[in-house]
Amino acid sequence: MNLLEIKNKKPLVFNYANYVTPQFVANVVNVVGGSPLMAREIEEFPDLVAASDAVVINSGTWRRAELLETIKLAQLANHAGKVVVLDPVAVGIPSRSIPVTALMADAQVNIIRGNAAEIAWFAGIEFLSQGIDATGNGDVKKIAALAAKKTGSIIALSGKIDVVSDGDTTKVIPVDVPLLATNVGTGDGLSALIGTYNSDVISIDNTVRAMATMKLAGKKASEKVTTPGFFVNQLLDELYLLQQAELEDFIKREVNHE
Repeated sequence: MNLLEIKNKKPLVFNYANYVTPQFVANVVNVVGGSPLMAREIEEFPDLVAASDAVVINSGTWRRAELLETIKLAQLANHAGKVVVLDPVAVGIPSRSIPVTALMADAQVNIIRGNAAEIAWFAGIEFLSQGIDATGNGDVKKIAALAAKKTGSIIALSGKIDVVSDGDTTKVIPVDVPLLATNVGTGDGLSALIGTYNSDVISIDNTVRAMATMKLAGKKASEKVTTPGFFVNQLLDELYLLQQAELEDFIKREVNHE
């Protein structure tokens, strides 16, 4: 799905969000033209999944009591043929790996979006991190491709360099927008964007479009403001104002095929 199609079709994106960033995530989906839905009650899942076009699961504030609910949500989405996007926040911390391991064992995850340290965990490669932030160095293209092969999911690795890979094809957006890293929630919002773009067809190209949307909007916002507080509001404005033609031009200019 491209940006113009999103604005015309307004896909409904069900977010099983963490409690730190749900409003920002909802706003990101909304300003690009999608329709956000946030819920955590298992009794609602069958109806909400049936009505939705995509399901995004964020494990950032998981509780052990909710583990079976999360798995049930992914299974319902699988049975309904809806894309499942996983945002495995700080999965390298042993206790944080519990829900992710269980979810991956019992349900299909179509796309995994994380930073280099989070994706390295899926690849079985050590990568330094501090809390939710990746702090190490490594070959992010190799990490993404290996994680994709091991999981069978499309990998969307975000950071100074964005990488999208299915294990065979890898695409890179070598555009660094430092201010994107200063706001908690931009990664969560990106995961929701990925769900939005993949709501009709799951593909590397749709995932690249989502990654490029956040990078281009962030780049434009950082050219107008230089501090984190103003940046996050400007980012929403730039996402709202972004046009299909400029996004496709950015992708042609900046995306490298490996």
